[in-house]
Amino acid sequence: MPEVTPEVTPEIEITGPAGGLSRQILRYGLVGALGFLVDAGLLYLLVARGMPPHPARLLSFAAALTTTWALNRAWTFQAQGAAGRSYLGYLLVQLFGLAVNYLFFAATIWLLEPTPANAVLGLAIGSAFGLVVNFAGARLVFARR
Repeated sequence: MPEVTPEVTPEIEITGPAGGLSRQILRYGLVGALGFLVDAGLLYLLVARGMPPHPARLLSFAAALTTTWALNRAWTFQAQGAAGRSYLGYLLVQLFGLAVNYLFFAATIWLLEPTPANAVLGLAIGSAFGLVVNFAGARLVFARR
């Protein structure tokens, strides 16, 4: 009787100071949660003070982007090299994620009344859909070369 050997599927993992893939995902999620708080807090404050939701969302996104770039660069991926270059790459990746995020945000505001709470609801829905795209792109931006 022929011997049957089980198939082994290798795990995909990045080694180095930033740790494995699962550690990066966990850290990325924690940084993203903090970024969401920055984004949602500023968005709510601006809309509550009378700014229309759409321009307020762009300002809150910029604040969250800068916060998450700094934390992901230093902690999640422990990246080295030119900060300006990685910020530009991160910005481009996040803009694609923003397009997905903003699409769901705008649809929520269009379907519901544009209140501060509905603005944050739209932000939450959009953030959930943009998460996977943003993580994959950030891993590419901060990869050691």
